[in-house]
Amino acid sequence: MKRFSIYIAAGLLGVASLQSCTKDFLEKEPISNALPSEITAEPLLSGAYAGIYDEYFTLDFLVNGDVMADNAYAGGDNAANFSIDRYTVNSNNGNVKRDWNYLFTNIKNCNIVLAYVPEMQDRTLTETRRQEILGEAAFLRAWYYFNAIRSWKELPIILDVPGTVDEMFPSKKSTQEVYDQIIKDLEYALPKVRQTVPNKTLIGKGAVNALLAKVYAQKPSPDWAKVNQYCDAVTALGYNLLPNYADLFLTATINSVESIWETQYDGSVRQNWLTGMNTPFMWGDWKKFNIPSHAVVKAWDAEGDLVRKNASITYVTPSWNDDYWPKPTPVIYKYRDPDAKSHTFRLRYADIVLLKAEALTELNQLDNATGAQFFVNKIRGRVGLGNTPATTQAALRLAIEKERQLELAFEGHRMYDLIRTGRAVAVMNAQVDGNGTPLNYNVTEAKLYFPISQDEVDRNPNINK
Repeated sequence: MKRFSIYIAAGLLGVASLQSCTKDFLEKEPISNALPSEITAEPLLSGAYAGIYDEYFTLDFLVNGDVMADNAYAGGDNAANFSIDRYTVNSNNGNVKRDWNYLFTNIKNCNIVLAYVPEMQDRTLTETRRQEILGEAAFLRAWYYFNAIRSWKELPIILDVPGTVDEMFPSKKSTQEVYDQIIKDLEYALPKVRQTVPNKTLIGKGAVNALLAKVYAQKPSPDWAKVNQYCDAVTALGYNLLPNYADLFLTATINSVESIWETQYDGSVRQNWLTGMNTPFMWGDWKKFNIPSHAVVKAWDAEGDLVRKNASITYVTPSWNDDYWPKPTPVIYKYRDPDAKSHTFRLRYADIVLLKAEALTELNQLDNATGAQFFVNKIRGRVGLGNTPATTQAALRLAIEKERQLELAFEGHRMYDLIRTGRAVAVMNAQVDGNGTPLNYNVTEAKLYFPISQDEVDRNPNINK
């Protein structure tokens, strides 16, 4: 893989140096098409999967999804995290720069698979496996773009290994165009990937259907009939809720019936960061980087939801002082393995059940037998709560928003849920500290999205065209 990356890098650098050359020369076959004969398909796919273990997915997904929302505060000593927490982000923010780079590197690795595997002469590769690899790579490209478009409102769409100067400096596309491409990739992937996979770190039809449901809910004009359709397709594959909510976060329950797609401990240092920087385990008395908020703790308490609260946070008496909490101080507990071998859910069935409830609410199918109330109550029943009192469409919207907060806290969903429902500005501007003092985030619609990294603006003269 390293040797192949060198070939690609050399090809791209060679093309970049030819800006003064003639158009005819640029249109010749790019250097990067000279694929080394010993390269096989599986290592290329592994490179596309590897992005799930980078800093974006082991650290920043909590900042972007929970700290930027009302589930957590930025702790630790990272000024970039504090800026995201306080809505003072600019294009030089370190997280913004690295997240952009990670996601587009991951997209590039997917493009390599999709560009070369169709014609690859690999004697170890069956045609069935070739198609599965292409489907998995297309899903991964859609996944990386989905995470990018939820943080940046407009993005370039790069679908190949660049071979000309124009291709190397793409302009950004609209939100709708990016979502259209994500859906196209997922529709391409769905018939190709396996029905079932040997472990839940790999992509099967459950993951593709689940992501399609989330994409159709999140795109600028949601298609709730499609959301409902793809939620049902996930259920038809045999996924279900684990009976005991707390069991979800034990290392013994990897590959559970509720898991659709997850990251499992791979022995890397980065996988340790999630535990070390956020939980009471590892690295001694390290000040935690993501601290549960007063808002989420109050939400569990107001609902009498001890099961999800106790599975999600615990209290410690640290040597350090927190900006928002006295001692004892709450810390995240979902990633609780003391050896830092906790798995991380990327897609799990409870998310899909609540998306199904949301779709039925928007389709005005509300009853407690087969409609939205039934699916909300399915989630509540697992943790010993009574049926939702919400019966109207307006009330169910808020009830589902609350259930998603209580159920999915610290799994990277909350900010995007609030953006999707159009409630982010109101919710964030209403936040107060533990004494009831306004936090004065002064959020606007524009602040809900990151600016394009200054490094990318400097590199690409077309990015803002």
